[in-house]
Amino acid sequence: MGTHSAPSLRRSTFVRYTVSVATVIGAVLITIALQTISPKVPGSLIFCAAIYSGWFGGIGPGLLAAFLSSAAIALKLPPPPYPDPSGSAASELPRLAVYSTAVFVIAWISGRQRQAEEMLQQSRDELEEKVRGRTAELKHSNDELQAEIAERMAAEEALQTMEAELAHVSRLTMMGELTASIAHEVNQPLGAIMNYANASRRLLAADVENTAQIDLALSNIADDARRASDVIARIRALSKKKPTEKAPSTVRDLMDDVLAIAKFKMLARGVTARVDLAADLPRLHVDRVQIQQVLLNLISNGMEAMETVPPRDRFIEISARLDRCEGEPAVNLGIRDHGTGVKPADQTRLFEPFYSTKSEGVGLGLAISRSIVESHGGRLSLVATQGAGATFHILLPVQEGSNP
Repeated sequence: MGTHSAPSLRRSTFVRYTVSVATVIGAVLITIALQTISPKVPGSLIFCAAIYSGWFGGIGPGLLAAFLSSAAIALKLPPPPYPDPSGSAASELPRLAVYSTAVFVIAWISGRQRQAEEMLQQSRDELEEKVRGRTAELKHSNDELQAEIAERMAAEEALQTMEAELAHVSRLTMMGELTASIAHEVNQPLGAIMNYANASRRLLAADVENTAQIDLALSNIADDARRASDVIARIRALSKKKPTEKAPSTVRDLMDDVLAIAKFKMLARGVTARVDLAADLPRLHVDRVQIQQVLLNLISNGMEAMETVPPRDRFIEISARLDRCEGEPAVNLGIRDHGTGVKPADQTRLFEPFYSTKSEGVGLGLAISRSIVESHGGRLSLVATQGAGATFHILLPVQEGSNP
């Protein structure tokens, strides 16, 4: 209470000068009272009022108290303890001048000291206020940062969960989007099985001893039945939360299977495939059916893009070359059609889910194809094409030590 009241009193000019006058009057009265007890009490004790006034009120009140103290002694308000026998005022003047000068100097020094202390205290208070304000700001910023970090961590955990769920949903969605293509994949080996079975029956009914042809037909039946079984097994795997099964495959085998599956649709649309595969290409460690599905999707898109072009221009170029992906060896599979191409406005959004340039498209084929390629550590992209059509490149990394 006293700590805060004293500085507040010192800020009042009236209080400071009133205290200065009152202190001098009090000092005079105390000196007179002491002299009644002992006449030898010096009157110079009044000068203590100037020192106190300078300490309490500053330079102005201190000098005023020094002047009033000197005046009180000069007027002999408290009588001197040792009166001059001569009674001459001139003999008291040097002593009074020395005392007054000393008191004025001490009052001025006390006032300056008080002023310096007040300035120091004010600077300290301002500094503490700034420190408290800055500390509060830093604490608020730290709280916001901690909250943001916690929110970001929660968002990252939620994102990881959503990505895992989305991967499963994408597989299920891909099944619905590619139902017609899958049905055709299964239909092709089943149709071939039926043809070979009928041919075998005709050979047996004709009682022709041509066991070589019958054996070939039965072998083809077994191969096509195994291909149909693989397709069904992969479809079931897509619907489950399980990692893909990768195995070494040659680029030639992948292309032969894809073209065999797409042969019927290409004949129906009048499309020709031109295949150019580099020699001595290394094996790829991939999920065979998934990569074939990506190739089938790109070939099907190319065939649909060439529906309005003349039949003589309906051909798809398929190529394979050694390349690099992220600084590592890779195989670059190229699929180019000679259709209407992709508009510049559509190129940036071509791989976005549910974005389609076809009126009846769902917009998942390319998005799912890219996710399949990226899950193999590769990259699927649309590249610039000179002339008509669109060109897609599939970069698939090659494992070290892979042989052709």
